[in-house]
Amino acid sequence: MIKLNSILKQMILEGGNIFGDTSPIKKENIDPTLNVFATELSNMFPKKVASFRKFETLGSVGKKPVSGDIDLAYDIENLMPGGKPDLVGWGIDPYEFKQSVEKIQKRARTATLEQSQLRAMVEFIGNKINEQSDIIQTDIKKSGAGSLFCKVIQYDIVGDETNKTVQVDINIGDPKWLRFSYYSATYKGNVKGLHRTQLLVALFTHKDKMFKHAQGVFNKDTRELEAKTPEETLELLNKLYGIRLDQNTLDDYFKLMDVLKKNLTDEDLHGIYDIYLKILDSTRADIPEDLQQYWIQNKERLGLKGKFLPDDSKLKQYIQ
Repeated sequence: MIKLNSILKQMILEGGNIFGDTSPIKKENIDPTLNVFATELSNMFPKKVASFRKFETLGSVGKKPVSGDIDLAYDIENLMPGGKPDLVGWGIDPYEFKQSVEKIQKRARTATLEQSQLRAMVEFIGNKINEQSDIIQTDIKKSGAGSLFCKVIQYDIVGDETNKTVQVDINIGDPKWLRFSYYSATYKGNVKGLHRTQLLVALFTHKDKMFKHAQGVFNKDTRELEAKTPEETLELLNKLYGIRLDQNTLDDYFKLMDVLKKNLTDEDLHGIYDIYLKILDSTRADIPEDLQQYWIQNKERLGLKGKFLPDDSKLKQYIQ
């Protein structure tokens, strides 16, 4: 139970459904919405205009008719070039920044100075957005050193506001890692990109590691970074489970699940399933069809609520 509660807390900090009142977005409305989003940020942070033009969508965004939210990659060098905070570029007062970093370090004693500085920068940026924008709202409390969570008004293809908002997560880190972290080789049935990503989270959590979407894989106890590239992640996963995955398998939910079912013990497999379903229960996503029977059988034991299941989910009938 402790492990499950821990991963749920991590999920809240790394995304999931943060605002509660946002809506999915149609494929044709993604570009118009992101164009307005980038323009709004450019008006508030004029020295960073070029960086907002380089936002890169992650995962299954735009690859299906409807996306639950929008994940964006944002190079950490835009905030911390060479590991140093760009206070001038973001218009941050050095004295206020120093005070903020000191407060963060007192709260998060295990964080490095660089992590605390990045967290402080995210807070300053988020606060300025909330003060000046009528289009974007951020959740500072749940954002962290690796992400800034935003609620953004949706726009249609002619540039008009809709009556809906969408969650946009700015994921800050190494673009190569972010592409790998959110990548999925296959989108089939009700499986989206996040299903493969959160399966990786569950696999590492089961072995007392932390898969951070924006940073890499960390040791849960020592906070030591153990893998920061796709190659290192593959090697670590094979070592932890005594299997021989290749990159092609690791990138594909269906292939990865097939290998796990054939090679892991029931104890490991069910432990992973339990963590995985708890993660998905806090995410706006359906349960993959190959795990729906396990979800039904273990719903009460795991305390699954199904609050964010899509309306067309076959599991809706089991929700009171």
